[in-house]
This record gives sequence, C-alpha cells and structure tokens, in this order.
Amino acid sequence: VRRGLAARGFNEAVTWSFLPENLAKLFGGGQPELKLANPISSELSDMRPSLLPNLIAAAGRNVARGFSDFAIAEVGHAYAGDRPQDETLRAAGIRRGQATSRNWQGGARAIDAFDAKADALAALEAAGASVASLQIVAGAPAWFHPGRSGTIQMGPQNKLAYFGEIHPRVLAAMDVKGPLVAFELILNAVPTSKAKSATRAALN
Repeated sequence: VRRGLAARGFNEAVTWSFLPENLAKLFGGGQPELKLANPISSELSDMRPSLLPNLIAAAGRNVARGFSDFAIAEVGHAYAGDRPQDETLRAAGIRRGQATSRNWQGGARAIDAFDAKADALAALEAAGASVASLQIVAGAPAWFHPGRSGTIQMGPQNKLAYFGEIHPRVLAAMDVKGPLVAFELILNAVPTSKAKSATRAALN
C-alpha cells in the first residue's frame, strides 16, 4: 500500500498515535478509555481514533508555509477502545490543490472527491482487495462533507474505506485552509485473497 501510494504521488508522513482531546472528539474519539495516563504533553492526551486528524494538521502546517499543492499519506494504527480488537491498521491520504499541472492542453483543475475515490480504490487494490466486487455507496463519517463523500464496502456490513471532501466545519475547527480531499482504509477489513493466504501458509 505504501509503494502504491508513493507511485500515485503521495509523500509518506509519520505522525503521533495520540492527539489533543478536541481533535479526537471531532473524529469520533475522546472516550475515557483512550486517555493517556502519562502523556508526553498536556496537548497530546488521547489515542487517535483515525489517521486523518494528524494528517489534516500536517496539511495545515504545509499551507502555512506556502505550499498549495501536495499529497501526504500514512499507514498506521487507530484506536476505538482499549481492547485488542479495537486497534485497527489503516491507510489514509490527503490531497490539496490542483489535480493536474498547467500545460499547453489547458489549465489545471481542482482536486475533488473523485480523486480521493480513485486513491482509495488504488490503495485497496494494492492491499489485495478485489476491486471489481466492491460497492460504493453514499455517506461517510461526519468529518466528511455529506454531499461529496462515500463509503467503499464489500457487502452491507464490511466497510473497507471512506473517501471525499473534508467537512468545512472540521477544517474551520482545526484552522486549516481547504478544500482538502481524503480517504481512509481499514486494512484489517480487507479480505485476504486465496493466493496470498496460500503463500503465507507455505511460508509458515
């Protein structure tokens, strides 16, 4: 997945696994069981419920330094609770700016939710998912724009990824200039192909 995202122009980021409580709550976290007993900083008090808040914060720092077009991604763990099954391996990415550079054939166009969808599908394919069998439905978590986002799933229950434009309310709360488009994959939910399972069994 890392190699696939790099091939699509993403720069890999490595961010903290914890974040401020107010950001955790913006992305569905902030539960008492995710509080750190001994945080390295009073501002980094909660385990992250998603990879996106720290990536969005990094995007904001890039914008503040004068960068307008960029793509950053991360593969890492997120936490929904304090049980082992609440820890999930994820991949997420953010784009900002123009989707194509200006050239003799015409001007650039702004990135949109369809770019995030293409990134998510490419990452899922790199993770071993059978993209042809996936369903794309409307709706995504509250930190995405409700009319410019979607969910990629395998059947009604197995949600593999979310994509779309980050909600302006979230960007305003984080003081980040948008628009930003993003995706997040739940890699634990991606079914392992039979070929890969056989290879792993042989190696074991």
